Amino acid sequence: MKSILANSLSKSEVQSTKEVEQILAKKLNSEHEIIDFSKLWDASSFELGRVSSFQKLDEKAQYSILEKLSIGRFLEAYNIEKAGMSFTAKMSLLAESQNEQKLYSLFSAEEATHFHYIQNALSDSKVDYKADPFIELLNEVILTGERRPLIFIIQVVLEGWGIDHYSLMEKTCLNPKVRNQLRLILQDEAAHHGSGLSLYNESDFTESEMNYTADMMSEFLKMVNCGPVGVMTVLGENISSSKLSGVYDELNAHFETQRKLNYIKGLMIKANSNKLIDTLESKKLFIPNFS
Repeated sequence: MKSILANSLSKSEVQSTKEVEQILAKKLNSEHEIIDFSKLWDASSFELGRVSSFQKLDEKAQYSILEKLSIGRFLEAYNIEKAGMSFTAKMSLLAESQNEQKLYSLFSAEEATHFHYIQNALSDSKVDYKADPFIELLNEVILTGERRPLIFIIQVVLEGWGIDHYSLMEKTCLNPKVRNQLRLILQDEAAHHGSGLSLYNESDFTESEMNYTADMMSEFLKMVNCGPVGVMTVLGENISSSKLSGVYDELNAHFETQRKLNYIKGLMIKANSNKLIDTLESKKLFIPNFS
Protein backbone atom coordinates (compact mmCIF):
# COMPACT_ATOMS: atom_id res chain seq x y z
CA MET A 1 0.00 0.00 0.00
CA LYS A 2 2.83 2.39 0.81
CA SER A 3 4.17 2.46 -2.75
CA ILE A 4 0.63 2.94 -4.13
CA LEU A 5 0.05 5.86 -1.75
CA ALA A 6 3.41 7.41 -2.58
CA ASN A 7 2.49 7.34 -6.27
CA SER A 8 -0.93 8.80 -5.51
CA LEU A 9 0.50 11.68 -3.47
CA SER A 10 3.09 12.55 -6.14
CA LYS A 11 0.78 12.21 -9.15
CA SER A 12 0.92 15.20 -11.51
CA GLU A 13 -0.69 13.94 -14.73
CA VAL A 14 -4.12 15.54 -15.24
CA GLN A 15 -5.82 14.18 -18.35
CA SER A 16 -7.08 10.62 -18.82
CA THR A 17 -9.02 8.92 -21.64
CA LYS A 18 -11.76 10.66 -23.60
CA GLU A 19 -14.40 8.57 -21.83
CA VAL A 20 -13.05 9.45 -18.38
CA GLU A 21 -13.03 13.14 -19.26
CA GLN A 22 -16.66 12.92 -20.43
CA ILE A 23 -17.77 11.25 -17.20
CA LEU A 24 -15.96 13.86 -15.09
CA ALA A 25 -17.53 16.65 -17.13
CA LYS A 26 -20.97 15.25 -16.29
CA LYS A 27 -20.25 14.60 -12.62
CA LEU A 28 -18.28 17.77 -11.81
CA ASN A 29 -19.02 21.43 -12.44
CA SER A 30 -17.15 22.20 -15.66
CA GLU A 31 -17.78 25.96 -15.49
CA HIS A 32 -14.46 27.76 -15.64
CA GLU A 33 -14.21 31.18 -14.03
CA ILE A 34 -11.16 33.36 -14.59
CA ILE A 35 -10.21 34.74 -11.18
CA ASP A 36 -8.34 37.98 -10.59
CA PHE A 37 -6.29 36.87 -7.60
CA SER A 38 -5.01 40.40 -6.99
CA LYS A 39 -8.55 41.45 -6.05
CA LEU A 40 -9.71 38.28 -4.30
CA TRP A 41 -8.79 39.51 -0.80
CA ASP A 42 -7.76 42.95 0.38
CA ALA A 43 -4.77 43.87 2.51
CA SER A 44 -6.63 43.55 5.81
CA SER A 45 -7.28 39.84 5.15
CA PHE A 46 -3.52 39.28 5.35
CA GLU A 47 -3.03 41.74 8.26
CA LEU A 48 -1.20 44.09 5.86
CA GLY A 49 -3.40 47.12 6.52
CA ARG A 50 -1.10 48.33 9.31
CA VAL A 51 2.23 47.47 7.63
CA SER A 52 3.83 50.81 6.78
CA SER A 53 6.31 49.44 4.23
CA PHE A 54 3.41 47.83 2.32
CA GLN A 55 1.27 50.97 2.47
CA LYS A 56 4.11 53.05 1.00
CA LEU A 57 4.25 50.89 -2.14
CA ASP A 58 2.46 52.02 -5.29
CA GLU A 59 -0.84 50.37 -6.20
CA LYS A 60 0.69 48.04 -8.78
CA ALA A 61 3.21 46.66 -6.28
CA GLN A 62 0.52 46.23 -3.64
CA TYR A 63 -1.71 44.29 -6.01
CA SER A 64 1.27 42.13 -7.00
CA ILE A 65 1.81 41.16 -3.36
CA LEU A 66 -1.91 40.49 -2.81
CA GLU A 67 -1.97 38.34 -5.95
CA LYS A 68 0.98 36.22 -4.75
CA LEU A 69 -0.54 35.78 -1.30
CA SER A 70 -3.95 34.86 -2.73
CA ILE A 71 -2.48 32.35 -5.16
CA GLY A 72 -0.52 30.98 -2.20
CA ARG A 73 -3.77 30.32 -0.34
CA PHE A 74 -5.21 28.49 -3.33
CA LEU A 75 -1.99 26.55 -3.88
CA GLU A 76 -2.02 25.34 -0.27
CA ALA A 77 -5.69 24.33 -0.72
CA TYR A 78 -4.76 22.55 -3.96
CA ASN A 79 -2.13 20.44 -2.22
CA ILE A 80 -4.34 19.77 0.81
CA GLU A 81 -7.33 18.63 -1.26
CA LYS A 82 -5.05 16.56 -3.50
CA ALA A 83 -3.66 14.82 -0.41
CA GLY A 84 -7.20 14.47 0.91
CA MET A 85 -8.15 12.17 -1.95
CA SER A 86 -5.33 9.79 -0.96
CA PHE A 87 -6.17 10.09 2.74
CA THR A 88 -9.84 9.18 2.30
CA ALA A 89 -8.96 6.27 0.00
CA LYS A 90 -6.60 4.89 2.63
CA MET A 91 -9.12 5.41 5.43
CA SER A 92 -11.79 3.59 3.41
CA LEU A 93 -9.50 0.55 3.34
CA LEU A 94 -8.66 0.88 7.05
CA ALA A 95 -12.30 1.34 8.10
CA GLU A 96 -13.50 -0.95 10.90
CA SER A 97 -17.10 -1.19 9.70
CA GLN A 98 -19.04 -1.05 6.46
CA ASN A 99 -20.69 2.23 7.41
CA GLU A 100 -17.31 3.75 8.25
CA GLN A 101 -16.08 2.63 4.84
CA LYS A 102 -19.11 4.25 3.20
CA LEU A 103 -18.40 7.44 5.14
CA TYR A 104 -14.83 7.73 3.86
CA SER A 105 -15.90 6.85 0.32
CA LEU A 106 -18.35 9.76 0.44
CA PHE A 107 -15.65 12.02 1.87
CA SER A 108 -13.38 11.00 -1.00
CA ALA A 109 -15.94 12.25 -3.51
CA GLU A 110 -16.12 15.56 -1.65
CA GLU A 111 -12.33 15.92 -1.65
CA ALA A 112 -12.32 15.24 -5.40
CA THR A 113 -14.94 17.96 -5.90
CA HIS A 114 -12.92 20.45 -3.84
CA PHE A 115 -9.75 19.56 -5.69
CA HIS A 116 -11.45 19.95 -9.08
CA TYR A 117 -12.60 23.47 -8.20
CA ILE A 118 -9.19 24.58 -6.88
CA GLN A 119 -7.41 23.00 -9.85
CA ASN A 120 -9.64 24.87 -12.32
CA ALA A 121 -9.20 28.13 -10.43
CA LEU A 122 -5.41 27.90 -10.67
CA SER A 123 -5.27 26.75 -14.29
CA ASP A 124 -4.80 30.26 -15.70
CA SER A 125 -2.02 31.19 -13.24
CA LYS A 126 1.68 30.51 -13.36
CA VAL A 127 2.02 28.39 -10.26
CA ASP A 128 4.87 26.36 -8.80
CA TYR A 129 3.08 23.26 -7.52
CA LYS A 130 6.07 22.12 -5.47
CA ALA A 131 4.98 21.12 -1.96
CA ASP A 132 6.08 23.28 0.99
CA PRO A 133 7.24 21.80 4.34
CA PHE A 134 3.68 21.66 5.70
CA ILE A 135 2.41 19.72 2.68
CA GLU A 136 5.43 17.42 2.86
CA LEU A 137 4.56 16.68 6.50
CA LEU A 138 0.90 16.11 5.59
CA ASN A 139 1.92 13.68 2.85
CA GLU A 140 4.28 11.88 5.21
CA VAL A 141 1.50 11.41 7.78
CA ILE A 142 -0.87 10.04 5.14
CA LEU A 143 1.85 7.74 3.84
CA THR A 144 3.02 6.33 7.19
CA GLY A 145 0.19 6.81 9.68
CA GLU A 146 -2.06 4.06 11.06
CA ARG A 147 -5.82 4.46 11.40
CA ARG A 148 -6.03 5.99 14.89
CA PRO A 149 -3.19 8.54 14.47
CA LEU A 150 -4.63 9.49 11.07
CA ILE A 151 -8.06 10.17 12.56
CA PHE A 152 -6.54 12.44 15.18
CA ILE A 153 -3.91 14.29 13.14
CA ILE A 154 -5.88 14.74 9.92
CA GLN A 155 -9.53 14.90 10.98
CA VAL A 156 -9.47 16.19 14.54
CA VAL A 157 -6.58 18.64 14.21
CA LEU A 158 -5.87 19.55 10.58
CA GLU A 159 -9.45 19.53 9.32
CA GLY A 160 -10.52 21.29 12.49
CA TRP A 161 -7.81 23.88 11.86
CA GLY A 162 -8.98 24.04 8.25
CA ILE A 163 -12.41 25.17 9.47
CA ASP A 164 -10.78 28.24 11.04
CA HIS A 165 -8.62 28.85 7.96
CA TYR A 166 -11.40 28.45 5.37
CA SER A 167 -13.74 30.50 7.56
CA LEU A 168 -11.34 33.46 7.46
CA MET A 169 -10.95 33.07 3.69
CA GLU A 170 -14.73 32.87 3.16
CA LYS A 171 -15.62 35.83 5.39
CA THR A 172 -13.08 38.18 3.82
CA CYS A 173 -13.33 37.04 0.17
CA LEU A 174 -14.36 39.84 -2.20
CA ASN A 175 -15.58 37.56 -5.02
CA PRO A 176 -19.16 36.27 -4.41
CA LYS A 177 -18.74 33.11 -6.55
CA VAL A 178 -15.48 32.14 -4.88
CA ARG A 179 -16.96 32.94 -1.46
CA ASN A 180 -19.83 30.56 -2.15
CA GLN A 181 -17.43 27.77 -3.15
CA LEU A 182 -15.39 28.33 0.01
CA ARG A 183 -18.61 28.11 2.05
CA LEU A 184 -19.41 24.72 0.50
CA ILE A 185 -15.89 23.45 1.24
CA LEU A 186 -16.23 24.73 4.81
CA GLN A 187 -19.44 22.74 5.32
CA ASP A 188 -17.74 19.55 4.17
CA GLU A 189 -14.69 20.19 6.36
CA ALA A 190 -16.98 20.53 9.38
CA ALA A 191 -18.48 17.09 8.70
CA HIS A 192 -15.04 15.53 8.22
CA HIS A 193 -13.85 17.05 11.49
CA GLY A 194 -16.99 16.08 13.41
CA SER A 195 -16.77 12.43 12.36
CA GLY A 196 -13.12 12.40 13.39
CA LEU A 197 -14.06 13.57 16.88
CA SER A 198 -16.62 10.77 17.18
CA LEU A 199 -14.14 8.08 16.05
CA TYR A 200 -11.20 9.28 18.17
CA ASN A 201 -10.44 7.96 21.65
CA GLU A 202 -7.02 8.62 23.15
CA SER A 203 -7.28 5.59 25.47
CA ASP A 204 -7.35 3.29 22.42
CA PHE A 205 -3.86 4.37 21.33
CA THR A 206 -0.94 1.99 21.65
CA GLU A 207 2.35 3.39 22.97
CA SER A 208 3.86 3.44 19.47
CA GLU A 209 0.79 5.22 18.05
CA MET A 210 0.98 7.84 20.79
CA ASN A 211 4.69 8.41 20.19
CA TYR A 212 4.13 8.71 16.44
CA THR A 213 1.28 11.18 16.93
CA ALA A 214 3.34 13.28 19.36
CA ASP A 215 6.24 13.39 16.90
CA MET A 216 4.08 14.45 13.95
CA MET A 217 2.15 17.01 16.02
CA SER A 218 5.45 18.44 17.28
CA GLU A 219 6.61 19.05 13.72
CA PHE A 220 3.28 20.65 12.82
CA LEU A 221 3.24 22.97 15.84
CA LYS A 222 6.81 24.10 15.09
CA MET A 223 5.54 25.29 11.71
CA VAL A 224 2.71 27.21 13.33
CA ASN A 225 4.56 28.76 16.26
CA CYS A 226 7.22 30.39 14.04
CA GLY A 227 4.69 32.98 12.84
CA PRO A 228 3.59 34.30 9.41
CA VAL A 229 6.48 32.93 7.36
CA GLY A 230 4.50 32.91 4.10
CA VAL A 231 3.54 36.59 4.32
CA MET A 232 7.07 37.59 5.33
CA THR A 233 8.55 35.65 2.42
CA VAL A 234 6.33 37.43 -0.13
CA LEU A 235 7.00 40.82 1.47
CA GLY A 236 10.73 40.10 1.40
CA GLU A 237 10.54 39.51 -2.35
CA ASN A 238 9.14 43.00 -2.86
CA ILE A 239 10.49 45.10 0.01
CA SER A 240 14.13 45.53 1.04
CA SER A 241 15.13 43.90 4.32
CA SER A 242 16.02 47.29 5.82
CA LYS A 243 12.37 48.34 5.47
CA LEU A 244 11.00 45.16 7.03
CA SER A 245 12.04 45.97 10.58
CA GLY A 246 9.04 46.07 12.84
CA VAL A 247 6.80 44.21 10.39
CA TYR A 248 6.11 41.38 12.85
CA ASP A 249 4.68 43.93 15.27
CA GLU A 250 2.65 45.65 12.55
CA LEU A 251 1.29 42.26 11.45
CA ASN A 252 0.22 41.62 15.04
CA ALA A 253 2.12 38.37 14.51
CA HIS A 254 2.58 37.34 18.14
CA PHE A 255 -1.13 37.73 18.96
CA GLU A 256 -2.31 35.99 15.79
CA THR A 257 0.19 33.13 16.17
CA GLN A 258 -0.84 32.60 19.80
CA ARG A 259 -4.49 32.64 18.68
CA LYS A 260 -3.79 29.86 16.17
CA LEU A 261 -1.89 27.81 18.75
CA ASN A 262 -4.71 28.26 21.27
CA TYR A 263 -7.21 27.18 18.61
CA ILE A 264 -5.25 23.99 17.89
CA LYS A 265 -4.95 23.26 21.60
CA GLY A 266 -8.69 23.86 21.91
CA LEU A 267 -9.34 21.22 19.26
CA MET A 268 -7.26 18.77 21.28
CA ILE A 269 -9.07 19.68 24.50
CA LYS A 270 -12.41 19.10 22.73
CA ALA A 271 -11.13 15.63 21.78
CA ASN A 272 -10.04 14.91 25.40
CA SER A 273 -6.47 14.31 24.24
CA ASN A 274 -4.95 15.17 27.61
CA LYS A 275 -1.84 12.97 27.51
CA LEU A 276 -0.84 14.36 24.14
CA ILE A 277 -1.43 17.95 25.29
CA ASP A 278 0.83 17.35 28.29
CA THR A 279 3.57 15.98 26.04
CA LEU A 280 3.41 18.93 23.65
CA GLU A 281 3.16 21.49 26.46
CA SER A 282 6.30 20.04 28.05
CA LYS A 283 8.10 20.97 24.80
CA LYS A 284 6.65 24.52 24.96
CA LEU A 285 5.13 24.05 21.50
CA PHE A 286 1.98 26.06 22.24
CA ILE A 287 4.07 29.22 22.63
CA PRO A 288 5.14 31.45 19.66
CA ASN A 289 8.79 31.02 18.77
CA PHE A 290 10.01 33.53 16.18
CA SER A 291 13.74 32.84 16.70
